[in-house]
Amino acid sequence: MKVLSKSRFKIGAECPNKLHITHHSNLYPSTKEDDTFLQALAQGGFQVEELARMNYPGVHLVDNPFP
Repeated sequence: MKVLSKSRFKIGAECPNKLHITHHSNLYPSTKEDDTFLQALAQGGFQVEELARMNYPGVHLVDNPFP
């Protein structure tokens, strides 16, 4: 059973069918992995994280607030 994350909650609030599809990703393959634009956006997120770490070196990183 998948955890209901904030992202998945937002998807389910928008459309319950989308939530079902994300839960059964093996039955409904995504084409997002092949999208270079989405990969660039993800890389940009990692760059923002590294920039924040450089500007605030003593701050504690919260990896998973919901264990």
